[in-house]
Amino acid sequence: MTPVEALEIALSKEEGSIKLYRRFSEEHPAIKELLLSLLNEEEKHKKLIEGKIVALTTK
Repeated sequence: MTPVEALEIALSKEEGSIKLYRRFSEEHPAIKELLLSLLNEEEKHKKLIEGKIVALTTK
C-alpha cells in the first residue's frame, strides 16, 4: 500500500465520521453541540488529509 492509498482510506473514514456525526446531531438534540464539535474536528482532519494527498500527487 502506498502512502496515498493509506491516506485515501483515512479520508474515507473521516468522511464517514462526518456523515455519522451530522446524522446523530439531527437525531439527538440533547448532545447536538458535542456532536457538531466532533464533526468540526473531523472536517479539519479531512482537510489535512486532502492537503497531504495533493502534496504527494503533484510533485
